Amino acid sequence: MIYKSKLTETVKYEVAATNISPVSVKDGEDNIKIDELTGKAYIPGTSIAGAFRDFYEKNIDRNSDENNNVLFGGKKTGMSSVVFYDAYFTDATQKEVISSRPGLKIDRERLTGKIFSGSKKSGSKFKRQFLNEGINFIFTFELNNYETSPEFDKMQKDFEELLKAFLHGEIPLGNNKMIGFGRFKGEKVLKKVVNFESMEGILSYLLKEDGKTTDITEKIMGEKYISPKVQFKVKAKTLTPLLIKDEVVRLSDKPDGINIKNAKGNEIIPGSSIKGALRTRAEKISKTFPQINEEIISNIFGIESKKDEGRISRFNCFDVELKHVKRGVYNKIKVDHFSGGVEQGALVKEETVMGDLELICTLDKSELGDYTKEVGLILLVLRDLCIGNLNVGSGYAVGRGFVKAETLEIIDNEKLLYYFDSPDKEVEQKFNRYISELMKQG
Repeated sequence: MIYKSKLTETVKYEVAATNISPVSVKDGEDNIKIDELTGKAYIPGTSIAGAFRDFYEKNIDRNSDENNNVLFGGKKTGMSSVVFYDAYFTDATQKEVISSRPGLKIDRERLTGKIFSGSKKSGSKFKRQFLNEGINFIFTFELNNYETSPEFDKMQKDFEELLKAFLHGEIPLGNNKMIGFGRFKGEKVLKKVVNFESMEGILSYLLKEDGKTTDITEKIMGEKYISPKVQFKVKAKTLTPLLIKDEVVRLSDKPDGINIKNAKGNEIIPGSSIKGALRTRAEKISKTFPQINEEIISNIFGIESKKDEGRISRFNCFDVELKHVKRGVYNKIKVDHFSGGVEQGALVKEETVMGDLELICTLDKSELGDYTKEVGLILLVLRDLCIGNLNVGSGYAVGRGFVKAETLEIIDNEKLLYYFDSPDKEVEQKFNRYISELMKQG
């Protein structure tokens, strides 16, 4: 590592932000990471630095790598110019901050789930712990100017572009990012410049005085942000009752099965349930059409592997909050599949929900080159969902979890909005170009 000797200037950013989706940062035992001194959950600076660096190398300076990276440091460019501090939430109490929800790791070969004890191996049921959405955090960053670097103005500009992306929800933190966890919205951004070449600046820094602090919230949050990802949005209504079971303990007079709720107490469809349904349908389509090869599937959903050929998912689905919710309670019985009889005490009640929803997914197109085929496959799968041919949640065999879409929107350099009741032929043709490219042989 090349160490830089003279620190001439520091730009300190203090950022107030609120998580707009659950945040999951785990310790070595799969629990939420807790600071041993304060007893509070926190986000380590190393996790923040890793997420920022990954976005920087993919979207801002694509020529940078582990050897050459002016902002984050490299073997040839020396130590990082940015200091990332641990982030803590500002709420006075940690009560009701940590929650959990059930997850099911699907066996991709058999497309089934099975309960196992212990680790999250394929087919096993498990619980995801997370910090609820709506928590206020303080993030602190320092950008250091060593030896009066001629590139420092550009470094400030690039780092503020990173802040803009982060505070618009584009740089998620922690685990489970591909199911919508870890996104933040900016509330306030303060910038303070400290000059270490003057005694006044040094004293101001040591005494932690405000000094020349500037509020740059409007600069970061006020300007229109253009996402580097392809965005898909579906506005729909439930066609049949929906149930994605929570696993909370209920009183005896309550239904045995209720739908998952978020921290605000509103019914949701978890991003993991949406992504799981879409992936399963994409894999079924690929087995029908040989031209949809494994490369296209892995470009979208990634490859799980302990070896070097593993690939992270580029496809992200967010939790969907249901609006104008209507509930209904249904009785059902559990059947002993060996004898064909009813199990003892097997009468259960399940509360299903119906309502309006807005589903949002994104595809990270960085490093993909031509991503037309990947978008085409996602459109095919979303079309099945939109026309009531693909369900989400439990109860497929009894007709649960189907929706009927009003619109399907895609934003990829331009905005394309398709109305199912009154189709626009021009938009339809543009959608078909993606799908036609996907279906080409060879």
